[in-house]
Amino acid sequence: MQSEIREISPVLVEVTVEVPWDRIQKDLNDTYKEIGKTARVRGFRPGKVPRDVLKQVYGRDAAAQVTGTLVEQGLMQAVQEHELHIVAQPQMEEAPALEKGKPLTFKAKVEVGPKIDRVAIDALEAWQAPIDVPNEDVDTEVEGLRNQHAEIQVPDPMRGAKEGDLITIDYTVSVDGEAKDDLGAEARQVEINDDRLLPALKEGLLGMQPDEEKTIEVAFEDEHPNPDLQGKTAEFKIKAAQLHEKLLPELDDEFAKDCGDYETLLELRLKIREGLESSAKQQGDAKLKDQLIDSLIEHNDIPVPPSMVQQQQQMMMYEMAQFMQMAGQQGAPGADFFSGIEERAQRRVQAGILLGSLARQESIEVTEADLDAKFQEIAEQTGKHVAKVRADYREDQRNQLESQLLEEKVMALLTERAKINEGERPEPEVKPETQKDESAEDEGEE
Repeated sequence: MQSEIREISPVLVEVTVEVPWDRIQKDLNDTYKEIGKTARVRGFRPGKVPRDVLKQVYGRDAAAQVTGTLVEQGLMQAVQEHELHIVAQPQMEEAPALEKGKPLTFKAKVEVGPKIDRVAIDALEAWQAPIDVPNEDVDTEVEGLRNQHAEIQVPDPMRGAKEGDLITIDYTVSVDGEAKDDLGAEARQVEINDDRLLPALKEGLLGMQPDEEKTIEVAFEDEHPNPDLQGKTAEFKIKAAQLHEKLLPELDDEFAKDCGDYETLLELRLKIREGLESSAKQQGDAKLKDQLIDSLIEHNDIPVPPSMVQQQQQMMMYEMAQFMQMAGQQGAPGADFFSGIEERAQRRVQAGILLGSLARQESIEVTEADLDAKFQEIAEQTGKHVAKVRADYREDQRNQLESQLLEEKVMALLTERAKINEGERPEPEVKPETQKDESAEDEGEE
């Protein structure tokens, strides 16, 4: 077989393969021999059917089988011969057909990964702000714990609902005079200072007592996620059933002991601060990683195969569907998710190609020692024996873990080589209008 390639773009080539007739004839003969071993034709014993009869009965099937095999083998040989890094199935321009005595020639378009001579990493730049957890954030967490440990009781004497109370209500909803049964509820407990509560509802619930009924009108924004409520005014008919108040515990050492293995309130606050700082560090590291990848892509402008971008988009949609399912959300993702999804997918593909190329360029590999250390870390986090953790990782999970560790090693190299500035990343400067734009405006004013 002979083959040649023609570059259409840096990520698309046309492969032309020619198979000589003697090879085709040999494969046809071999195919007829195999067919003849089991072929059943009336008037002939199995294995004794003449070749010309086999051609009449099975000629079309034999030709299709040989053509398919030769196309597959020819493309595979061409890919190996020309060292093509294909990223998608070859696309045939037209189905080839056998002609007696003539070579079989066919063409296919093949998407390939971009050729990267060297990944430039010497001019990368990013920003990282120092970790700063204000006391107010610690106070907020402590208040959350106080609410979790609060005693719930009925007010005595009974009074109207106020901030922080829990009120149980039955309510119906109507929009434009039409009842919306799916929006109503019975015995729904609401915390009046819940940030998720609509302001108009919160205002209306304040002061209500058990058995009191009230009608509250709520205006919804045009951008509300429920299409039935966008720009509409809904009428909530509410009946209060129960009212409870929270008795928050005193902020002292006894409260700290109730929250866990702490002896003093100071010890509890320090542990909370430690957790907040750890979370802030993770967020900061994630921002730094994003900036480094942005800088890497900026300094290495590479084309990406369209099929890889499409596959990445499908993966992103699958990930979002899985997330929504785990969160108990129904329906399709919102418009915000689909806005710019192609650009985000392209960025992911560019990052993956560049990080993989950089790993090969710098001879970065994941060793057994790296895996052992990770398995030990997982064992300590989960309380399992390290041998059990290792055994639980199937081959596909192990490959995924190796990819994760390889990316971490490459990102560590980028962090080491890049210029990391302290502080928040500055906003990009807005370019001034060009002289041409200014002239056009002046002409318009005249």
